[in-house]
Amino acid sequence: MIKLSRNDAIKDGENLFLVYCVLGSVVYAKRVSDVNSSPTYELEEVLKYYRKIEIMEK
Repeated sequence: MIKLSRNDAIKDGENLFLVYCVLGSVVYAKRVSDVNSSPTYELEEVLKYYRKIEIMEK
């Protein structure tokens, strides 16, 4: 089971996202160019445990 927290990183191929918040089974994330935080999760793995990922615009 994955339990995401603020500032965890999600990777989808070359795209990187930083978790802004988690509300229930929805993850809100922002697209970033570089991530210094860890751990980094693969998008496919995250979607096994969370229903939806909303990408927030800057």
